[in-house]
Amino acid sequence: MDIDQLKNLLRKFNLKPNFTYGQNFLVDDSVLEDIVDAAQISSDDNILEIGPGIGNLTRALCEKAGFVLSIEKDSKFFPILKSIKKDYKKNFRFEIADALEYDFQAFFYSLQMPSADERQGLKIKDKGYKVVANIPYYITGKILQMLFNAKFKPSSITILTQKEVAERVTAVPGDLSVLAISAQIFSKPKIVRLAPAKSFFPVPKVDSAILHFELLQNPKVEPSQEKTFFKVVKACFAGKRKQIHNTMVNNLHMDKHRVQEILSELKINPAARPQELTIEQWIELSKLITDNL
Repeated sequence: MDIDQLKNLLRKFNLKPNFTYGQNFLVDDSVLEDIVDAAQISSDDNILEIGPGIGNLTRALCEKAGFVLSIEKDSKFFPILKSIKKDYKKNFRFEIADALEYDFQAFFYSLQMPSADERQGLKIKDKGYKVVANIPYYITGKILQMLFNAKFKPSSITILTQKEVAERVTAVPGDLSVLAISAQIFSKPKIVRLAPAKSFFPVPKVDSAILHFELLQNPKVEPSQEKTFFKVVKACFAGKRKQIHNTMVNNLHMDKHRVQEILSELKINPAARPQELTIEQWIELSKLITDNL
């Protein structure tokens, strides 16, 4: 879809980009194709799409997947999604809802049981699902945290996001953040390719990137330890420009002598900044100070 085709589509449905929702529409078909390719979609896959908007990615997903559930917050896109439903009656369903509030987990989990949708002929395979989305950039972090923290997690996540966010998520020690640690605890994230600003209409001020996460079957932190692990990480990053021994004393209210013992045991430089520690060091650090929280 080029810009002229997009403008004609918007005129047909009397639509304008909603800047409150961060709407920039993808008009580069090569980027669209690469999103679908990166997600490795087959006819056996169930797909959760967040923010379908004008539906160009939605149609591409419906062509490849066994079933697609799209969640769109902006009700103005209802006519477009309804027209897609006419073309893909057996493997497409959409909801006008806030993806941060919609219980998609219950929906996909319920697919392991015979349902009314299946009796109506929808091609729903099983309870597993993948996430593929061109989401508004201002909620990227919230969407990722929601998916990583879900009890019933997707097998993979493929999103189009701001280049800066993609670089933060895939950062190495020295540039780590809470978001990067979260992503790397639960998945293997990688940047598939960049998408220049001119790939969108209206043209945003920043470049974008296709970001793919292959979720780990066994996350690096045990589910029973997640709460404590992230309490430690977030407390230390609350003073990320400070040295690690100071953040542990001040933000975790630990005895400074005990802090020195723990850091010495793990061979962590007390003067290191939180962003400099490795994922493995964060895991071991959280284990050793659990009794102090």
